[in-house]
Amino acid sequence: MSGTAPLDRARQFRNALGSFATGVTVITARAADGSDVGVTANSFNSVSLDPPMILWSIGKNSSSLAAFMQAEHFAVHILAADQEQLSGRFAKSGTDKFAGIDIERGQGDVPLLKGAAARFQCRTAFRHEAGDHYILVGEVDAFDHDDHAPLAFHGGRYGLFVRNEPPASVTETKIAPALVSELLVRAEDGLIRQVEEDLSEATISLPEFEVLRSVSEADLTLDELEEWAGPDQENSILALVEDLSERHLLLTPEGGTISLTEEGEAALAAVTTEISGIEDKVLAALSPHEAALFRRFLSKIVDSFANDAEG
Repeated sequence: MSGTAPLDRARQFRNALGSFATGVTVITARAADGSDVGVTANSFNSVSLDPPMILWSIGKNSSSLAAFMQAEHFAVHILAADQEQLSGRFAKSGTDKFAGIDIERGQGDVPLLKGAAARFQCRTAFRHEAGDHYILVGEVDAFDHDDHAPLAFHGGRYGLFVRNEPPASVTETKIAPALVSELLVRAEDGLIRQVEEDLSEATISLPEFEVLRSVSEADLTLDELEEWAGPDQENSILALVEDLSERHLLLTPEGGTISLTEEGEAALAAVTTEISGIEDKVLAALSPHEAALFRRFLSKIVDSFANDAEG
């Protein structure tokens, strides 16, 4: 690499560092003029357990450098998996980063953000110059943490940490892994069966719910609704629409767009809440970030089918 141009070498060095997965932190402090300052950083690490100390680094070109170099206290927030937007907000410069954020006040009147996986309130112990950065070492005076999964950062992209499952036993590995299609069908059958059982006393059935939900999401004529349902479903869709109309849950002007009545909107909202509760019970077997990943992966699969259909 000795012949690599300086800028190219710097980019390659940055890319190489990106191979190391980190968490994401937001560091906050109170400036000498009384204003709140905050920056996003992934250059956070522990230094000592006794006394408890941590470090992080700030670039010499940061607009918040002077404030942090003068501050006697600062706070480190390890962001939770659902705080990606907060990371982006504090990574920008020239804006009121705290606008609209509900904060608490810590030692030294430092602003504390809510919802983080962990927070460390620190007294500035040392400042060291290191190349184009300054390293700030803080002695931890107070900390708190929650069970929130942390936000991850790798290769210039945000992500979620997923725990490795223990290796399968010998007897389990003798059986061929289930096909994805088989797992999806089993999951769908189990979930639909659970929903149908719980909706047995509800005002509308699962097929009726699907019709009401489809109508609520888009302005559809009867022909378009039949097309949405797929081939060989015209008669059943027509029967469902007629029944829902007779029960004053749908408005079905001849040749016009089908819409929900107030009663239809209320019935849809009630059953949506009930189904959401059922899904929460099913997803209770997963951690919150596993459930988020599960939804994300399913959405990608659904989108891939939609893209194939358009192509």
